[in-house]
Amino acid sequence: MRNTSTTLFYIFKLTYIVLILSIVSIIVGCSIPREEQAQITFNDAIDAYMNRHYNTAKLLLDSVIFTYPDLKNIVRESKDMLEIIYKTEQERNLLFLDSLLTSREKEIEPLLKQFEPEDEQAEMPVLIHKKQNVQHAWERSYIRAHTDKNGTFYISSHYIGSAAIHHYAIRVAIDNSYQQTDSITDDAYAHSFRDGENVWEIIKFKKGSDNGVGSFIASNFDKNIVVTFVGEKSNYKIQLTETDKQAFRETYQLAILLREIVQIRSQIRNVKIAMKKKKNGK
Repeated sequence: MRNTSTTLFYIFKLTYIVLILSIVSIIVGCSIPREEQAQITFNDAIDAYMNRHYNTAKLLLDSVIFTYPDLKNIVRESKDMLEIIYKTEQERNLLFLDSLLTSREKEIEPLLKQFEPEDEQAEMPVLIHKKQNVQHAWERSYIRAHTDKNGTFYISSHYIGSAAIHHYAIRVAIDNSYQQTDSITDDAYAHSFRDGENVWEIIKFKKGSDNGVGSFIASNFDKNIVVTFVGEKSNYKIQLTETDKQAFRETYQLAILLREIVQIRSQIRNVKIAMKKKKNGK
């Protein structure tokens, strides 16, 4: 009980001291002329800017502008300082983005050498791994990874057999874990033909219809992967080759890097446009 009373006493005393100090601070603050208060806040903003605490500097400058609108000179200086901070931030952003773009372009350069365009005449050529080009795909059932130069990734299934199975989906399995694509019935993405004694069936799983199958393969390239062509008449199974798994992994990596490069270039363009508008007073 004694200890409790002592604790309460000290808490009360501490609260009393804090209250007194707060009152003194308010009284002292009130005694400082408004011009001096504004100048102190402005100087704090300059210190924050010099220490690269740009957000803090902007908050302090905004405080000067909105708290002392009648002090024209310091308000003008605060607005000028905000312009300097904005320009500094944008220039730093450009330097960072340019450096990041250079880094990503160097990273992607050796990887691109493993790819070739599926159709060089296309407006937006689709890139395929050289290990999955026509020479490596003749007379075998397999699945292929694709990406365009914007990093749009998708997969396609290629079945070849003596009889049609009319497959409409792909299932990939690792032990008891599996991933399956959406069912494709659209003729724009499904194609079949007979080539001599064999039947070819090709499906392109675009616009996310692979349902994560591509990334599932890329993430598990070092494991045994069984691929099932899910058909209306029957199913057909293959084991994904080491070559195809490597091609999937590298195509998926390439797509991620290409998307990032597109985003970085877009950010650089936006920053430059914003700086130009600011400079022109728009």
